[in-house]
Amino acid sequence: MMTAVLWRAMPNFWFALLPILIFAVGLKWLPVAGNATWQNFVLPAIALGYYAMPSLMRLTNSGMLDVLNADYIRTARAKGLSGFHVIVKHGLRNAIIPVVALAMVELGFMLGGSVVIESVFALQGLGQLAWDSISRNDFPVVQAIVLIIEVFYIVLTFLADVLNAALDPRLRAR
Repeated sequence: MMTAVLWRAMPNFWFALLPILIFAVGLKWLPVAGNATWQNFVLPAIALGYYAMPSLMRLTNSGMLDVLNADYIRTARAKGLSGFHVIVKHGLRNAIIPVVALAMVELGFMLGGSVVIESVFALQGLGQLAWDSISRNDFPVVQAIVLIIEVFYIVLTFLADVLNAALDPRLRAR
């Protein structure tokens, strides 16, 4: 959990430089920039995803600790169900509901963070277009990009609600 807190405190543009130094410059395993192959997207994906992981880890951990102390988990164990079945079927299914909602919100935040990450890794995408449009004062393009990101964010939030309803039958009745 201490690692999760330290990761959350680190800015994503600074963290993006660390994998570049380690995996691209030092070990020469991955390319530094461009978008020619799938390998070009490994470092940007890590740089974007690291920021969401600490909060997801903390929420999953606390959710599982709460769920595993519940009465229905003790009842499932008393019935003789295997530990794996109890944890995955009964525990994780109930603990994952808030994690799904948070994951979709974090995914929406990653869309906004792509502006910086695409600049660091020299990728041509929506974030780079936003950066170029801001620097050229091209406000209609900036407004269109913000609108596109907001539509994705609304769709992701809706998908989180649909997934939570699929996971929890109590939510379907409402």
